[in-house]
Amino acid sequence: MKKKVLLPLAFMVMFFAIVATTFAIFRKSGSGTGSIRAATWSISRSQSASGDSLEVIPELSTDVYNLTVNSASEVDVVYTIIISNLPTGVEVALDNGTYQPSSNGTVRISNAQTVINYNDAVKTKNHTLTFRATSSAQVVSDQEIDVDVEFKQSL
Repeated sequence: MKKKVLLPLAFMVMFFAIVATTFAIFRKSGSGTGSIRAATWSISRSQSASGDSLEVIPELSTDVYNLTVNSASEVDVVYTIIISNLPTGVEVALDNGTYQPSSNGTVRISNAQTVINYNDAVKTKNHTLTFRATSSAQVVSDQEIDVDVEFKQSL
């Protein structure tokens, strides 16, 4: 009878010894210090010819908005220019390119011109956003248009 009790007891002792050493691995900890250099960018703009507002007359006139993008990042970056809150019927062209209609009041511009390489001697891109109104454009006044630049690391 003693053999029957000792054998399960021996297995239980071995089981708890293994579990205790396994938990010891998970209880270990370490510490250290480090630093991460953040990527930095700057955006600036200059007013359009008509001041701080854009004025376009359907099928008769356009207006220009100048945008400067600078990267001080230590990696290659690609960026997208996002123009939102556009009135219905207003289109946007980047750097005298093709006019793009808005989708739900937003135009997203991302193409090969929106890449800044880390090795570039000049890490600044100057863009001209040209706005025009189509014949279906709605007349609005005092509507704020948002121009955002979204950066991503180029892979």
